Amino acid sequence: MKAISKCLTCHVNQAQRILDKFVISEHEKWNILKKVLNDLSQLNYNLKPIDIAEVMYEKLENYLNKSDLYSEEKKKSNDAALSLYKDFKSRILDSSDPLYEAAKLSVAGNLIDFGAKKDSTEELFKQVIEIWNQPFSIDDFEEFKKLLFSSKNLLFIADNAGEVVFDMLFIEIIKETLQDIEIFVALKGKPIINDATVDDGKYIGIEKFATIIDTKLKTAGASLPKSSEEFRRLFYDSDIIIAKGQGNFEGLSEESRNNLFFALVSKCEVISDFIGVEKNSKLFMNSKRIRQE
Repeated sequence: MKAISKCLTCHVNQAQRILDKFVISEHEKWNILKKVLNDLSQLNYNLKPIDIAEVMYEKLENYLNKSDLYSEEKKKSNDAALSLYKDFKSRILDSSDPLYEAAKLSVAGNLIDFGAKKDSTEELFKQVIEIWNQPFSIDDFEEFKKLLFSSKNLLFIADNAGEVVFDMLFIEIIKETLQDIEIFVALKGKPIINDATVDDGKYIGIEKFATIIDTKLKTAGASLPKSSEEFRRLFYDSDIIIAKGQGNFEGLSEESRNNLFFALVSKCEVISDFIGVEKNSKLFMNSKRIRQE
């Protein structure tokens, strides 16, 4: 998926939120934002949105002398999600279709995005609970389920911290349903916005259910050309793949394959228009649905 002009505006707004978070002086904010605007002006057309984010956040980290802009928020969201884990698992296991309900919760967890929202953790989790019971606007889960039951391995490409706890619950339910399936979970090696890193995966204990793969990426989503050889090999060799969140959709939307499923909430107007759904739609869709212009 290629960026459009609105993507530049969105990233400028993200930069402003970062500056409001770390900088008190309006004069300093002005000067740093001027630098960011100059950095963005050097980018060529025809990039993916995640390429813009990679450049902008790297520059902001340098200007602010901070290597992890959302470290506190990530830990807070991981802890908050972990505190709800047992309750959600109990609700899921009591449902008529635990696998489907776990998938819905995993996608609902995509609302936890400190890079895109200013809401408190408590407000965000209220939204997760509210959206959990809403149906998918695009629902290819039965197709996914049919393929899953014939698969020997699964690659799960995670998105954000906090949300990754609900992904872990989905993975646990998959393992309880199909004990012999081998699951790999792909996580960032270095911090970028609030994306879940290898350290986040170890912190929540996801290795109890899946093998952790370091993508070696510092992009806000999956970029196959920039990723580790191990991740690329698994992406092309895995029987079935789940790619969570908007960043992974942006990076992988050109991969139209039978075994690749995107699981996300379309929080962005540009992505919603690209897919052809209303903003804030819950989606569990096969990548075959995406048709490039």
